[in-house]
Amino acid sequence: MIVIANDDGKKMVERDELYPFLEEYAYLAGVELTLVGAGERPDFVCEKRGRRYGLELVKAMRDPVQRGWEVILGSDSHLHGLDAAALVQEVAYSKDKKRRSPGWRYPKSTILVIQLVGSDGEEMASYLDDQLMDEMAETGFREIWIADYSPMEPYGTIQLIGVKPKRWRGAHPHRFYGMKPFG
Repeated sequence: MIVIANDDGKKMVERDELYPFLEEYAYLAGVELTLVGAGERPDFVCEKRGRRYGLELVKAMRDPVQRGWEVILGSDSHLHGLDAAALVQEVAYSKDKKRRSPGWRYPKSTILVIQLVGSDGEEMASYLDDQLMDEMAETGFREIWIADYSPMEPYGTIQLIGVKPKRWRGAHPHRFYGMKPFG
């Protein structure tokens, strides 16, 4: 594990959430992304095949206060797939605007990882047709991944949904898919 000086709590949480992505990415893509640094704009610096990339980690989630009230009141707090797909798009466009702002390191080689919170990744992916994925792929990110963390508790991993590059597009079974959950 890389320890970075002046790490605050938020960065520690981000790093803990990054490791499952790095592991699943290596499994799926067959190549490792190695964490070499942390910061802001983008959140991390990684290396793949001797080349450095920025890596931006961002959550796509509903307002936590509203969601909390729905849970307390017994409502369904699950984010429907269509709403989740719209939220993911909104997050990608918002982050692309920030990526184009002055002071962003690795603006042409940043990997965007959108953490899906409160929705099922496969359900959400069914609403991301080719046209929507093409629109998101037109942003300036080198790669775009949606990371569904819902398999984390039962399987200890996440599920990746690729947006860009096109060859990885769609939902991919995680590396423990088909195995008994909880070990």
